[in-house]
Order: sequence, then C-alpha cells, then structure tokens
Amino acid sequence: MTWLRDVDRRILAVAVPAFFALVTEPLMLLADTAIIGHLGTPQLGGLAAASVVLGTVVGLCVFLAYGSTASVARHHGAGDDRTALGLAVSSLWLAVGLGIGLAALVALTSRPLADALSSSQEVAGHARDYLLVSSLGVPAMLLILAATGALRGVLDLRTPLLATIAANLVNVALNLALVYGLGLGVRGAAAGTVIAQWLAAAWLVAAVVRLSLIPI
Repeated sequence: MTWLRDVDRRILAVAVPAFFALVTEPLMLLADTAIIGHLGTPQLGGLAAASVVLGTVVGLCVFLAYGSTASVARHHGAGDDRTALGLAVSSLWLAVGLGIGLAALVALTSRPLADALSSSQEVAGHARDYLLVSSLGVPAMLLILAATGALRGVLDLRTPLLATIAANLVNVALNLALVYGLGLGVRGAAAGTVIAQWLAAAWLVAAVVRLSLIPI
C-alpha cells in the first residue's frame, strides 16, 4: 500500500496546482462580484452580464492549456526537450494571435452583447463598460492558459500556482483602490483585473521563455 500512497501524493501534487491555475479567471470575477456588489444592483447586474461573455471566451479557449500540456509533455517525456520547448513557445504565439482577435471582437460587440444579456439600459451600460475595459485583458487570459499548460508539460507546477495566488491578491488590492479609493466603479474593477491578468501572464510567459533559452 505504500506505493499507492506515493501515487496519490504525486497525483495531488499535480492536480492541486493545476486546479488553482485554471480557476484564476473565475476567482478574479468572484472578487469583482464581492467588491462591485456594494455599489448597487445595476452595477452587479452589469458585471454578471459581462461575466457570461468573458467566461464563455475563456471556456472556449481552454484547449490552449490542455493542448500545450499534452504536446509538451509527450516530447518532454521522450527526452526531446528542444521540440517540447519549441511547442511551448508556439502555444504562446497562438494565444497572442487568438487573444488579439477575440479582444477586438469583444470590444466591437460589447454594446449588442450587453444589451442582449441585460435587463435594463442601466445594467447594459455597466456591462458594456466592464466588457470594453476587460477586452484588454483577453490576450493575457489566453497567455495564462497556454503558459500554464506548457509549464505543466515539463512538470513545473509551482510557478503557475504562485502566479495565480499573486494575481488574485493583486486583483483584490487594485479593485479596492480603484473602485473605492478613486471612485471608478465598474470600470475600476475591470481595470484592476486586467492589470492583475497581465502581471500573471508576464510572469508565466517569462518562465516559459527562460526555459526555452536554456541550452539543451
């Protein structure tokens, strides 16, 4: 039974960091909900409508994480680290290209999407504001997915976990400062989340690039 306990520990060592890395965006939206909820019902409704759009975008692109994990891990396990790290960098480029396109799409369609998902014009206005600002963070969200998957493929589970924790702490601090300190409301909450997303993305991308530059 000792070997079984060892296997269980190894599974947990992989599963727990991977789980927290993948729930970064939902956790940030949850923090935004808690903070914006004190502003009023229309603001909270606007956030809920915008969250549906952003959650759908991230959900449809989760293949960036699973695809990069599988391809990188296959070559890493076979001892072909050069190809593995090349695929990791390629997944980042794919995330950037896809992220820029989706960011533009979210921004351009923010008005009709907000109107369709909102119960009133006031709610739609807040949803549109949140979507417009949050569209700037879409490439960062996809980079986080791709980089997390690539790092998991080479069994680096610590970096995504640390980046996730740091991003969520920064998100809460910035949201409180921008929403209540500067009085920016829904836009402030979105801006704080975007900044936190880009900080996490920069951290994870730097980790992948650093690995790819190591002589093999």
